[in-house]
Amino acid sequence: MEAESVTLGQKIKRYRLVNDIRQEDLAEKMGISRATLINYEKGHTTINVDVLNRLKKCYPDFEIDNNENEKPKIIEENIINFKVLSNVLSKGKAFIISVTILSAFTGLSLSFLFTKYYDAEISLYPAKKDLTKNIGQLQSLALNLGINPRANDQSFNIPDVVKSRLIANKVVKKRWITKNGQIINLTDLWNLDKVGWMGKFIKKKADSLAILDGAVNKFDKHVKVNEDRLSGLIKISTTFQDPILAADIANFIGNEVERYIQKENSAQSNKEKLFIFDRLSIVKSELEVSELELKKFKERNRGYEDSPELFMLYSQLFREVEAKKQVYLTLQQQLELARIEEVKQSPILHILDYAVPATKKSSPNRLSFVIISSLLGVLISSFFIIFRY
Repeated sequence: MEAESVTLGQKIKRYRLVNDIRQEDLAEKMGISRATLINYEKGHTTINVDVLNRLKKCYPDFEIDNNENEKPKIIEENIINFKVLSNVLSKGKAFIISVTILSAFTGLSLSFLFTKYYDAEISLYPAKKDLTKNIGQLQSLALNLGINPRANDQSFNIPDVVKSRLIANKVVKKRWITKNGQIINLTDLWNLDKVGWMGKFIKKKADSLAILDGAVNKFDKHVKVNEDRLSGLIKISTTFQDPILAADIANFIGNEVERYIQKENSAQSNKEKLFIFDRLSIVKSELEVSELELKKFKERNRGYEDSPELFMLYSQLFREVEAKKQVYLTLQQQLELARIEEVKQSPILHILDYAVPATKKSSPNRLSFVIISSLLGVLISSFFIIFRY
C-alpha cells in the first residue's frame, strides 16, 4: 500500500508541474492545505479516497489508475497472444509437471484393474488354383472324350462362414481346456448361466436357449476375420482371457471352415456322380437286354435281309440298341466329368499357419494408459493455470 501511495503522489506532482499548477491552487481545488499536499507528493501521507474524487472531478484528464500494473491479456480482440500464454504456462510448469506425473501414475494403476486378453491368429490360403493345374491332364482327357468340363463358378464368402451361427454354436457348446487344466465351455467362462439377484427371489430358472443366444452374440465380438482380396489370404484372429483357449478356438474355427467349404463344394458333384452311376447301371442293363434280343432275332431269322417285314423288325431292334449305346457312352462321359469336378473342388483351402498360444497379452496396453492419462494431466493442469490467471 505504501508503494502505491508514493507512486500516486509522484503522479500528482508530475501532473501539477506539467500543467504549471501552483501547490496553493491545487490544494484549494482538492480541499486540503498546502502542507497536506506536500506530504501527499512526498509519500508521507496516504491519500484519502474523497480527495482523489475531488481531484478527478476538477481535473478529468488526470489518470488515477496505475495502468502500468495491468496484466497482459492472453486473448485480446479474439486473437490468442501465444507469447503471453507461453509465459503463463512457463511460470506454472512445476504444477503442470506434478499433475502430469500424478495422472500418469493413476493411469498406470487403473490399467491393472482391467482384464488381460490374449490374441491368436490362424492363416488360410486358397488352394483352388493349384489343384486346377494339377488336373490338367484329366481335363485334356475329358476333352478328347468329347466332354466339355464345366466352369467352377461356386464360391464362398469366407468371413460370412467364419461369422456364421453354425460355427459359433459348435464353439460355444464345445468344452475347452484352459492353461490351468480346467475343462470349461464358453458359457461357464463368461458366467452366463448364473441367475441374477432378482432371480434368487422369484426362483426363475435360466433359459438355456437365451443363454446359448447370449453366448453366440458375445462370441462374435471375440472373433475377427481379415481377407486380402488380392492374394486371397484369410486371417482369423480370436481374443480371449486364456492364451491356450484363444489358440485352440482359432484352430478349431480354421478346421471347421476348411471342412465346411470342402463338404459344400463337393456336395453337388457327389450328388451328380451318384445319380449318373445309378442311371448308368439301369441303362447298361437295358442295353444288355436289347443286345440279347437282337442276337436272338438274328439267330432265328438268318435270311431277314430278303424279307421286308423281318428287315423292318431288325432295324427297330438295331436302332434301340444303338440309342441305348449312345446313352450309355454319354453317361460314362458324364461320370468321368463328375469325378474330375470332385477332384477339382476338394480341398479348396489350405491352412498356412496354425494359431499358437500368445506369450504376451494384447490388452490392456499399459503404455497407452500412461500416455493418455499424462496428456489429460497436461491439459487439465494447463487449463487450471490459465483459468486462475
